[in-house]
Amino acid sequence: MSLQTALTAALSGLRATQQQAALVSHNISNATTPGFVRKELDLSTAVTGGLGQGVRVDGVARRVDELLIRDARFEQSRYTAQEARASALADYANVLGQPQDERSVSTALAKLQQAFSTLRDQSDNEAAQAAVVDKADALVRRLHDTAAAATAAQADAKGRLQSSVDQVNTALVRVGELNGAIARQTAQGADTSDLRDQRDRLLDQVSEEIGIRTYTRDTGEVVVMTRNGQTLLDRELPAGAQPLQLVGNDLMAGGKVISGNPDQDIQSGRIMGYAQAAFQDMPRALAQLDQLAAGLVQQFQGAEADPTQPGLFTDAGAAYGSTAGLAGRITVNDAVRTATWKVQSGVQATAPLAPGDQTQIDRYLGAFTATRAFAAPDLPVSATLGEFATSLVSTQQGYRTTAESDLTTRKISADALNNARINRDGVNVDDEMQKLLLIEQSYGASAQVIQVAGRMLDTLLQLRN
Repeated sequence: MSLQTALTAALSGLRATQQQAALVSHNISNATTPGFVRKELDLSTAVTGGLGQGVRVDGVARRVDELLIRDARFEQSRYTAQEARASALADYANVLGQPQDERSVSTALAKLQQAFSTLRDQSDNEAAQAAVVDKADALVRRLHDTAAAATAAQADAKGRLQSSVDQVNTALVRVGELNGAIARQTAQGADTSDLRDQRDRLLDQVSEEIGIRTYTRDTGEVVVMTRNGQTLLDRELPAGAQPLQLVGNDLMAGGKVISGNPDQDIQSGRIMGYAQAAFQDMPRALAQLDQLAAGLVQQFQGAEADPTQPGLFTDAGAAYGSTAGLAGRITVNDAVRTATWKVQSGVQATAPLAPGDQTQIDRYLGAFTATRAFAAPDLPVSATLGEFATSLVSTQQGYRTTAESDLTTRKISADALNNARINRDGVNVDDEMQKLLLIEQSYGASAQVIQVAGRMLDTLLQLRN
């Protein structure tokens, strides 16, 4: 090996170790940066005329496991979807209460039935009559409050859904900008690893909001789609672009409604959880409450002398009109407030029945024990009012319990994959420090070669003189 070759090889080694040291330092300084991927320097042997000329730096490598990233994103997306849905169900269930809780509609209904039973034994007792009116009012308030809670949870879910859509759109615009920068720098042969880190962090954020699939073009640009194949990003987007749009109760992507069947069309992400709460869970809860309210109005209206006229419970002061929204409109007939004796003689009665006459009270008690048809999702199609109310509360609590159980499972799975991703692609400071020691040794070896070559040149010059 000539001195020139030795010097060339040593100098290339010094330059390579200098770049390696800078890259390792960059890794260490970003060890705690979320989404940062460990970088490595790709080296190869420089060959000229068949002879080795030292070390050549081929570029900065960012080696990631795309399959692991895909799986980690998907599990995290499933977790955030379940978290959003479980939160909405919990908000509603906390107001609804358990079947045995004082605040539940089933308990309020049972107390009204008990008040009528007490009145039967002392039908002309004004206090007992007033107690019936008081318990009827309490039941109506519970229906109103519970329906209001469901409506509030639905409105909150819609608001959060819009916020998530806005976040996704903003992130996708930025991803499009990074796509352009990466494509340009790739064409110029420049390092794009940090830009790719930024883009992956944004894609992680997008996947938490909505389930996505991605693939990378040869130019380095990434294409983003929903999990059911609707394109969200395939080119740079103008500022303010809206790949996702919420139009009324419809969430649209690529001109297609994807909120009609969230389980299939969205599949994961907070947007799925909010869509389920806003367009499935809370409408179902309101429909169940409306069915109970309709049962009350119709059963007690049917217990009157004229079943076509308002009874103890009314539809906003009138006879039964329609079921939709009735849980928020149901009221106690004003007639019993000024004449409590009507709960013993009938709301439509013009004069009190004789003391001890239990005929009308028995008809009212029959309204509680009669089996009637219901048409509420996930609840019995035939039941008494009490059975239906208990089933309503139990079923809603069951939704909540199942959602929270699934949330725990999703959390464990998401954490496991995220930890695996960090362990594989993240920075281990101890490993990087060991690399610095090796780089120092390599630097010292290259420097020593230069020193030896320098002494040899000095010796040759001395001999020549």
